[in-house]
Amino acid sequence: MSSARVLTRSQENTSPSDIDTASLVRRLYELEAENARFKKSEELTRKNEFRATGVVLLILGAVLTLIAYLSYNTSTTSNVLMMVGLAFLFLGAITIFLNTEKFVSQKVAERFHLSTTIVLDDLLRDLRLRNKGIYIPASRTGSGTKVFVPLRRAYKLPPQACLKDDRTFLIGLSDTAEEGVLMQPLGYALFTYIEEDMDVQWKSLGADGAEHHGRSEPTSESEQLSKKLQAVLVKGLQLADSVAVSDRDGELRVSLQNSSYFSACRTVMERAPQVCKQLGCPLCSLIACIYTEYVDKEVMIESTLRENRDISVTCKVLEVK
Repeated sequence: MSSARVLTRSQENTSPSDIDTASLVRRLYELEAENARFKKSEELTRKNEFRATGVVLLILGAVLTLIAYLSYNTSTTSNVLMMVGLAFLFLGAITIFLNTEKFVSQKVAERFHLSTTIVLDDLLRDLRLRNKGIYIPASRTGSGTKVFVPLRRAYKLPPQACLKDDRTFLIGLSDTAEEGVLMQPLGYALFTYIEEDMDVQWKSLGADGAEHHGRSEPTSESEQLSKKLQAVLVKGLQLADSVAVSDRDGELRVSLQNSSYFSACRTVMERAPQVCKQLGCPLCSLIACIYTEYVDKEVMIESTLRENRDISVTCKVLEVK
């Protein structure tokens, strides 16, 4: 009876104006978040529109210039046609590189993360860690995607309590097979940027991942994953001219053609080889993070191939205890 009276009193003390104010504040926060996502989407759309317009101008200029060159006879019409064609070529080139955002040069961007990667490589070497990193989904860690590097060849994944604990060095456990290093992947910051700023989610796609990965034919989920990867890596992050995606039998292969990240990828391979082989550079790590959350299972980077300016990354789902 007393609890009912307290509840009644609290309801009486809460005026309709207080409820309306709380609702308005909550709605205001929702609108601010929606506005931020809209602005980001608008910037990406504007950037792609500039590029498409530039390509059209280049094609038109090339056609006009070619026609003027083939039919050139020192007449006024030929001269005007030649000038118009060259003008379109010039405008097209400027429009393609015209942008509404400021960018850091490629070499400067590479050097920003290179020192950190080399330090991590030294850490792996001094700790004598030889196993490949195992990417663990946020559903098990409770704090985002993590990568676990086992200390021993015959290993087990640490219990969920250890994965949720804020520890990097999992040493001194009751079962020595569970010991190793647990850290945030190199590509996780970019992964969160895609989810938060670009508003692209991966978990919803992989809700039935455990079922479809036993099939050999592509499913609607894997087709959606392929489309989102192409949109993010090509249009969003502009890391490649085109992307080919294959998702079959618990194995994801992402091939980036003419990748703008190729130079940085090669530098990491040369300067930090253990990071490259065991954890993956930021690009490979990003793809591994995406696939880990998509299937909601443990994933390992199986291989990375580089040829010309193309990068191919293969990730595989692990069946671990």
